[in-house]
Amino acid sequence: MSTSLPTDKDTLRRDARAARAAFVRALAADERRALETALAARALPFLQGARTVGSYAPMGHEIDPAACHDLLPAGVTVLLPWFASRDDAMLFRVADGPLEPGPFGTLQPLADAAEAVPGALLVPLVAADAQGNRIGQGKGHFDRTLAALRAAHRTVAIGLAWDVQILASLPADAWDERLDAVVTPTRTLAA
Repeated sequence: MSTSLPTDKDTLRRDARAARAAFVRALAADERRALETALAARALPFLQGARTVGSYAPMGHEIDPAACHDLLPAGVTVLLPWFASRDDAMLFRVADGPLEPGPFGTLQPLADAAEAVPGALLVPLVAADAQGNRIGQGKGHFDRTLAALRAAHRTVAIGLAWDVQILASLPADAWDERLDAVVTPTRTLAA
């Protein structure tokens, strides 16, 4: 029996989601909070100097970035992705007010919340490797958005992951945007 990793993204995504879910289900609530707090401390150096930090509302068993938000200095604005529809580009809006379900079922700011550009971006993922390659949900929203942000700004992208989500290597397509770093509760992988 082979122990090599599958090479197609759909299989990798399925297997990584299953591993992530099993890991998170085995955590007690206080254990999960402690791991997320440890991860936030590792992510903080990458957020230094950013006046706006793009984040996300976690889905399923993703790391909750709220502990990262809690460590940000006063005056830093947290932004969340906002979509008008599933086919529209991802925008970022200020997340200091009420949230509502968006077209993908995740919470997002209201349509009248101020739009802003993130100086740093916390990125959810299904799997990542030490080279900064990432597999997400499979729709390419973060890749397209990060490419646009990097073309117009110097946005830094930090992937947030449980250790179980780090694989030896991942296939990367031409349109995949590498992360500047991947942070887990126990290690920092700078690409």
